[in-house]
Amino acid sequence: MTMSMGRPGDWEIAWRRPPARGIILFVVGYALVDLLPIILPSTPVLGGLALSDLADAILIFFLVVLYVELGLRAKIFRSLTLRAVYTAAMLLMVQGHAIHFAGNAVTAASEPGAPGWEIAYFLDESWGHLELHGAFLFLAALFIACGVSVDREGNEPALTRVEKAGLWFAALTYGILLAGDAVEGQTVPLMLPVAVALCLWGMWPDIGRARGRTGEATVSLYRRFFAASFGITAAALLVYYAIMGDFTELTELAVVR
Repeated sequence: MTMSMGRPGDWEIAWRRPPARGIILFVVGYALVDLLPIILPSTPVLGGLALSDLADAILIFFLVVLYVELGLRAKIFRSLTLRAVYTAAMLLMVQGHAIHFAGNAVTAASEPGAPGWEIAYFLDESWGHLELHGAFLFLAALFIACGVSVDREGNEPALTRVEKAGLWFAALTYGILLAGDAVEGQTVPLMLPVAVALCLWGMWPDIGRARGRTGEATVSLYRRFFAASFGITAAALLVYYAIMGDFTELTELAVVR
């Protein structure tokens, strides 16, 4: 396998990073970023912002670190073009989160119909979430298309039973969390069709071999993980719709109850 490398030694650390552990670490971190602001109390602590709001504002930087680490493990930064595209996707993610955070803070402190409430709601629920979740989908596409999990000799890593179980649990967790994010962020019209497309795209080499076609034997572990995760996302959204009859936000259900 031929890869475009940077200066000698640039990727020595990346080559030594076990991909399975990196994926599991990424999902654990993503779950923390996703769930901690929900768990923390909403008591105002700084300028009217609650502890949960402050966690939401700060944890986006932790998410950036997680994506950089996963990108290093997947050798995504092996060319200038990939670095530029990956950086653009993460900038979109940070900006989308910032718009969502600011809009959400304003709407939470205002009554519906108050001056500025409508535009803040639009920035939070429409603009911010579309950018944020669009960035997640864009980054997943990069890992499916360009992620590399082989060692120096071009061999995919041999996974232990624990690692395989951990990866399946990670895919299940990540897929369900993304489905919940889409429902809560009102981005199901974007998330559902793209999740199906990413799943089929990522699984296409395996589908081709299952139908007796010959092709490239090596399929990246990152490709398999993100394809499985988004397949779970799509399935979870369809199950949610079958049960609820619509895509009512989870927080609205909690308020009703």
